[in-house]
Amino acid sequence: MLGLFAKKEISDEEAMRGFQNGKAESFDILLKRHSGGLLRFIMKMTAGNKIHAEDLLQEIFLKIIERKDRYDSKQKFTTWLYSIARNHCIDYLRSESYRRHSSLDAPLSDTDQAGAVVLEIVKSEDPGQEDKIYNRELKELLDLGVNSLKEEFKEVFILKEIEGLSLNEIADITGSPLGTVKSRLRYAYQNLRKVFSESGYFEERQKAKGVSS
Repeated sequence: MLGLFAKKEISDEEAMRGFQNGKAESFDILLKRHSGGLLRFIMKMTAGNKIHAEDLLQEIFLKIIERKDRYDSKQKFTTWLYSIARNHCIDYLRSESYRRHSSLDAPLSDTDQAGAVVLEIVKSEDPGQEDKIYNRELKELLDLGVNSLKEEFKEVFILKEIEGLSLNEIADITGSPLGTVKSRLRYAYQNLRKVFSESGYFEERQKAKGVSS
């Protein structure tokens, strides 16, 4: 019977509507629910330290407050939120004179399957001893690879593989065609695979498995 009276958790969209209507506690819900993911996104996007990323996080939530009346309740809140966060990170990177690069909107061939091995490694939860040995190296290589990605590649990879957003959501956030998002994701996988290959990671992993088998 107690379960019948359990308070139902409100959605992001409901919380944002409540905030628009003057309920400060609704904003607190959104802040607690999304601060962790946004901070992780900011740190990956800017390759900065946590303290600096926390400053950017505060600036982004201030933008949410300032633009609350612009939010359309028919839109998914996370799409709107990450669009603001993504644009703020880009503005920051440009203002700090980070490297610029040419646009890479042209899609790759549909036959290009490079990067599949990297996906398997990133998502692997194999508890084998040989994998535990390489956990630290794997994280360092992945961080190195992600930080070396060009802006278009990095944001798509982070939103998809780290934040878990769909390709359609990412297309909305970045304002890019779905085909372009897919292409940039494949480019990201390619470049990450190159980092792992050049490090000798694959060879060392195979040797470790050969020894333990």
